[in-house]
Amino acid sequence: MGVGESLNEDGNRRTLLVGAGDALRLEELGRLAQTLGLEVAGSLSQGRRDGSGYLGRGKRVELSELVADRDAGFVVTDDELSASQARVLERDCGASVVDRTELIIRIFEAHARDKESRLEVEMADLAYRLPRVKGRNDALSRLGGSIGGGRIARGPGEQQLEYDRRAIRERMEKITARLKQARASRGVRGAKRREGGPPSVALVGYTNSGKTTMLNALSGAGRSTADRLFETLETTTRLVESSGVDGSESRPSFVVTDTVGFISKLPTQLVRSFESTLEEARHADVQVLCADASSPDLEGEINTVNATLLKNWGDTRNTRKRVPVNGDGSHSGPRILCLNKVDLISSTRLGELLIEYPDAVPVSAISGNLRPLLDSIHAAISHARIRMEVLIPHSEYGAASKLYGSAEIHASNDTNQGTWLDVTLPRSAVGKYSRYRVSREPVDNS
Repeated sequence: MGVGESLNEDGNRRTLLVGAGDALRLEELGRLAQTLGLEVAGSLSQGRRDGSGYLGRGKRVELSELVADRDAGFVVTDDELSASQARVLERDCGASVVDRTELIIRIFEAHARDKESRLEVEMADLAYRLPRVKGRNDALSRLGGSIGGGRIARGPGEQQLEYDRRAIRERMEKITARLKQARASRGVRGAKRREGGPPSVALVGYTNSGKTTMLNALSGAGRSTADRLFETLETTTRLVESSGVDGSESRPSFVVTDTVGFISKLPTQLVRSFESTLEEARHADVQVLCADASSPDLEGEINTVNATLLKNWGDTRNTRKRVPVNGDGSHSGPRILCLNKVDLISSTRLGELLIEYPDAVPVSAISGNLRPLLDSIHAAISHARIRMEVLIPHSEYGAASKLYGSAEIHASNDTNQGTWLDVTLPRSAVGKYSRYRVSREPVDNS
């Protein structure tokens, strides 16, 4: 069966959401379920987790009654379950049980488009399934079609895991080798792009915060912007030419990268799928943390993104300060907090947010008016660059032409000696142009 089709034999997609313990995110869980084509019919929660059945015995009885009353075919839990917890809960509630981790894996499986993303999702799927080979009713596996990968790819209509641990481990070893090769190639491409290339900007943020819409508005890229969680899984890089955005020829062009959206309670099996996103964010000259200003949990979503970057890369950029520096005074690269979707909130609410986040840049990417964000990006880029005057001989015209698009040109003049330019360069490019450096504009005696 395909994505969104029935997971049960009777075609019942009605789903109950269940949470136990602290930090419940049932509203988000519901959106995840809806992204996969499930119909949310109700919810149930309790304040603590039960070690044997996730919910306590009394709550499991209550859940069973709710399943019957709402005619639900599925129960989706807000946390990852052990195989034994899933069996107990499924037995007692009388419906197929799916946990948050498996739900997210299936969404990734449905949205993975490029080869590397599909391999990463398959690896996550295998890592999740390995300890659950015995006795787990893998009902949700029927949601998606085959994801490739030879002899352990699932066939349509399969109801039970039929693969032993040895076959899974062998497949995981093969995928690991292929991903290692793919990452090495990506690293080489990234290094070449960064060396002497235009400044780089990474769009990071919580899933469905509007990063892809922002990429489209900046670059004109025709990426999908459907209102679904994890609509974008792979990173996409586009060139933003200043003249094509705000009419300014003096500002440098830059490359902007759209990345995978983060989420709370990110399954450990899927951390590998975020590796390319984290690499892009780590090496970018500027990070733009795109946040949904209309979200009821705006602060929590911002904290999740910051915590994920800090945990994986020790990245201490602060969203409340545009241009932080390291302890030794060296530039660490700014992180700009962009409050997107301000068209969905009132002016009063926007005022409150700007008091709470005084350095944030409010925009509506869907309206296409990103001038405030562009101003902030260019200001951040300039902070990491050096202004200098250069005189490049006419015989070395290629060196001068390379400055256009990668440097900020404040003034220029053709003289007998060559082309004089007043420019702001990336620090990495200063060495290449230091031999052309002059202290003043030459006098043209022609």
